[in-house]
Amino acid sequence: MLANLCAVIEYLCGERDDAPPLLSGRWTWLARCAVWAVAILLIYAFSGQSSKFIYIDF
Repeated sequence: MLANLCAVIEYLCGERDDAPPLLSGRWTWLARCAVWAVAILLIYAFSGQSSKFIYIDF
């Protein structure tokens, strides 16, 4: 399981040219949706939109 996760991360980072079985099978669309959902959540969490602080721009 850890080897598969490592292969997926290497593929997404560009180290591998061939897609691992998790991303090339019939679950491809689900894996891609999960990757995009995690990316959107991380962008939202660190963009300042979810922060309760008041930013004063001088």
